[in-house]
Amino acid sequence: MKRLLALFLISGSCLGQDYINQYTSHAEMLKQLKQLGVQTQQIGTSRSGKSIIVAQFGDKSSPAILVTGNVDGDYLVGTELAMRLIEDLKSGKVTRNGKSIFIVPMPNPDATSFILGKNGYSTTFNHLKTDDDNDLKINEDGPNDLNNDGFISQLRISDSSGPYKASEQDASLLVKVDRLKNEAGQYRLLNEGKDDDGDGKLDEDGYGGTAINKNFTYNYDYFGIGSGVNQASEPETRALIDFVIDHQNILMTVNFSKYDNLHENWSANKVLVSEYKRPLEAFDKMPKEDVDGYKLFTYLWQQAHKDWQVKAENRGRGTFHDWAYFHGGRWSIATNGWNFKQITIAQSADVEKNKEADVEKNKNTSASEDTKEARLVTNAKEKNLQGAIIPWTNISHPDFVNEKVEVGGFRLAYLNNPDISVFAETKSSEYITSLTTLFPELNVSQSVKKIGKDLYRVTLKIKNIGKLPTQSAMGKLTRWMLPVRVQWNLPKEQFIGGSKRTLLAPIAAHGGQQEIKWLINTKGFNDASFEVSSPVIDAVTQTVNFGA
Repeated sequence: MKRLLALFLISGSCLGQDYINQYTSHAEMLKQLKQLGVQTQQIGTSRSGKSIIVAQFGDKSSPAILVTGNVDGDYLVGTELAMRLIEDLKSGKVTRNGKSIFIVPMPNPDATSFILGKNGYSTTFNHLKTDDDNDLKINEDGPNDLNNDGFISQLRISDSSGPYKASEQDASLLVKVDRLKNEAGQYRLLNEGKDDDGDGKLDEDGYGGTAINKNFTYNYDYFGIGSGVNQASEPETRALIDFVIDHQNILMTVNFSKYDNLHENWSANKVLVSEYKRPLEAFDKMPKEDVDGYKLFTYLWQQAHKDWQVKAENRGRGTFHDWAYFHGGRWSIATNGWNFKQITIAQSADVEKNKEADVEKNKNTSASEDTKEARLVTNAKEKNLQGAIIPWTNISHPDFVNEKVEVGGFRLAYLNNPDISVFAETKSSEYITSLTTLFPELNVSQSVKKIGKDLYRVTLKIKNIGKLPTQSAMGKLTRWMLPVRVQWNLPKEQFIGGSKRTLLAPIAAHGGQQEIKWLINTKGFNDASFEVSSPVIDAVTQTVNFGA
């Protein structure tokens, strides 16, 4: 993150600076990673040839968390929080607790380059040329900067039957009318643009492409705009999928995203995994056994981010965080990473003086007035954020002849990407590292009993003293999360009862336990060793002494 610029913005205005320049470009990300001296690996390239980089902390095979920022592409906050995590890990501000953390700060670099480039065009698409409106033409109806201010903002069209009106708090802010209160409309609201190809739609076939966060295999939208020509058709998508598949040691993924499954968890089935029948049908809910895990993830986040109000979908179509759980079998978290309640609105001395007098008035004020959009408008004006809120100006629009049309309002990028000082106090790095304390952890005790000459019964009690089970229920169902394995160094011929290698069912968290017994012919051996391990758990190795 551009720390010096962020401090400047916190302490003053950004007069003369386009506020979006606070955010990190692909070139700046590469430069910062090099300056920090962190271990990196290129795991793929975008459609336009931009590198997709993972930063690695810890051993590549140790139990790990994968963090992704901005898979959506237009959610620049995700990259900033991922880069902050890299800085905090490098500086020692937060600790990994012996676990590995992989971080992909910019998995959708093409869409990021759009939003940071000409017109600040906010899109989730990569650079694949696509006929979005199916008229056998490519990218012929792209974004139009109608007032030549360098930004793509909004259009408001005067209409007494429209669904919007000017806010009483600020005339530049439009709010939805309440028809049940007999409120009259004033405007229709559209994104800035015009109908270049004459099909009655504005800017529907613009730059690109495929939306990477709609291109994954779970719940794929086969005919959706931006979904891609098929599942995992894009190199960016395959880079993430391949990385997860190649790293069985990844216990969970965290995606800073427009989606959020912390404040409202996924819905769950009421049946246990043991009650599922094969062949399995497509999953649309998580198994009952995984509910407590997600409640724990939520609790940890809300402890550090109190009083947040997040209104976001917890799942989508073809999204990475859905795929990572329902197909990849990993615990998968999606979080916004910032909340409009973090936008503090400065109050004048008169307001402070008359607070008590206003209490009764505030009781009757609609809670809907304190919205994300309202705070964003006020914040932009207080800090003079250039290019965030555009003043409404009249224009002559070729598609709305004889109607009053104005350009202005929100720059589209600003709705998801505020002044970065807004989320300066977000404890996202601390949250990620708190997750490393939840990993399953094994405690193994043994007993050895002589049954006869050279014949011993060995009993192992394997207890999980960690806060998550050794395998998510979804991981067991999809068979993508490997179970705990007990492996002996004895030849298989020595086992009279039991086997050289044993795979265990998931062991519950907080003291869940399994007991396993073997009958072993020890002729020629005074001792033997075994290892209890799984890719997501630190291995336990012990030696058994026969006849000791």
